[in-house]
Amino acid sequence: MSTLDPFTQGSNSLFKVMLIKKGVVDMKRLGVLLILVQLTLISLFAGGTNAAQYRHPATGLEFPDTIAGMMKGDVTDFEKKHPGLGVSIGYNGPGITVTIYLYNLGLKSISSDVASPIQQKHFNEAVQEVYWAGKKGYYRSLKELGKGTTFLRLNHVSPKALFASFVYVQNGIEYLSKLYLTGYENHFLKIRFTYDKAVRTQAEETQTRFLGEIGKMLEQASQ
Repeated sequence: MSTLDPFTQGSNSLFKVMLIKKGVVDMKRLGVLLILVQLTLISLFAGGTNAAQYRHPATGLEFPDTIAGMMKGDVTDFEKKHPGLGVSIGYNGPGITVTIYLYNLGLKSISSDVASPIQQKHFNEAVQEVYWAGKKGYYRSLKELGKGTTFLRLNHVSPKALFASFVYVQNGIEYLSKLYLTGYENHFLKIRFTYDKAVRTQAEETQTRFLGEIGKMLEQASQ
């Protein structure tokens, strides 16, 4: 898989038309969002493991070596070269790839309320990232299965997140992918949970546990 280059004339032009036409972004944020698309795809295709616990300096969130039985993979710091794009933390299991993103896009204040305009706006941007990747051929036969608001934990009192579900084909394999967006300590927290459809039953059980542990982490950190 080649690395996405959103700064070529063609891709820049396509993404610009798609997002501005929909009123999703303004010109000042466009360059940052183009980089974010690139780094999202790079993270999704990255592998490797890194068992050490990771503490995110800006929020204080601590990500353990395993969550829901999945090993922590690479932690990639985008902030150094691209301020505002934060970090990504990977977790991997059989047929499952999860990437957590923590970033602020250079914004000083980000509400954790998923009904807030800033969360709603960025969620639309995140969904458009997926469609753009589909248009560029990274995902084939891409379909949206649904979107809305959900609780990260089954107790329905934990942090809420906006979500969108997709199905697509990549390298001849059909994948199901969920995108979740919430906020914490003036940062966006985005999760991409993607799995081979062949392991759907196990993956969905792992997904419930994984989101529950992230929700518990946010609850405890807020106390």
